[in-house]
Amino acid sequence: MEKVLQYEIPVWHPIAVHFPVALILTGAACMVMWTIRGAHFWRSCALLLYAAGMAGALFAYFTGEAMEEQVEGTPIVEELVHLHEDMGLYTLLFTGLTLAGIVALAVWERYRPITRPQPDPVLIRLGLGLLAVISAVLIAWTAHIGGVMVWGVAR
Repeated sequence: MEKVLQYEIPVWHPIAVHFPVALILTGAACMVMWTIRGAHFWRSCALLLYAAGMAGALFAYFTGEAMEEQVEGTPIVEELVHLHEDMGLYTLLFTGLTLAGIVALAVWERYRPITRPQPDPVLIRLGLGLLAVISAVLIAWTAHIGGVMVWGVAR
């Protein structure tokens, strides 16, 4: 037990990356449920999950630089690190767009005048649902690339 408590983790990236993956994938599942059902419960869940997922994704993205320096010279990392970094950036972009859309819709619904005609909620749900699915696919792909860099073995 003493050895476990003495060990220090030199970089935070391997720890940080798990949270946004779980939060964004779960948030995307909530968005899909909201797209299908239209219940505000699912949108509220997605809002919380995407907000936490975005914070985690930002932390993971910015801790990646230290990790890159730590594993410099490893052939598989050298080959995939820039793709992994680019996909992380795209993930941040689509996660941010999804979060911004959810927040904008919540604010609009809260403060809209009652007399103003409402846009078709199905189209809004489909648009935000599509953004959520794209962010989920991107984070899964980014995680896969990261996993290959850590655990990948040439066939």
